[in-house]
Amino acid sequence: MTQTDLLDRLESDLRSLLEQARTQFATLPEEALQVRTQPERWNALECFAHLNAHFDYFLPRIELSIHKSKARAWAPADQIRHNWIGSWAIRAVNPENMGASRRKSPKRIDPKRLTIRQHELKAFLINCKMLLRLVQQCRLVNLNKAKVKHFRWPGFHFLLGDLLEYLVLHVKRHFIQAQATLPRL
Repeated sequence: MTQTDLLDRLESDLRSLLEQARTQFATLPEEALQVRTQPERWNALECFAHLNAHFDYFLPRIELSIHKSKARAWAPADQIRHNWIGSWAIRAVNPENMGASRRKSPKRIDPKRLTIRQHELKAFLINCKMLLRLVQQCRLVNLNKAKVKHFRWPGFHFLLGDLLEYLVLHVKRHFIQAQATLPRL
């Protein structure tokens, strides 16, 4: 896959997710966002809090990686390549694999340990817009050379292309989970 193809797909997916979030969740009262389909399942606010915790860690690091890549004058890559941690993470969060296996969230991003704020949905929309802007800025950098440290394993690095794909798939996965909590009309 070319770098341009990947960034086009990620940008399109983010725009679609933003539109769906605005139409499906933004107009709902907070009580509707706290409904659980099952006692052990997350509600919509918890899904958004989990994603926001991810964004809080990764977005500043992605921005820094983009600036470093521009400073080093790395030309955009022709073809995207993956390292093993990126391939593993992308496979793990792919919405097509939902239900195949469950992974426990790390403590620092587990909604059961996070303080759920009333404005999680608003923060999610802002974070998605910021991620969209970062994806657009990535058209000028080499996604195969720019790297970001993994928060669980600081010795491992995501290639920037892998991280962007991971984040968008992770958002899609938990967005589907949040949609499952919506009231059926």
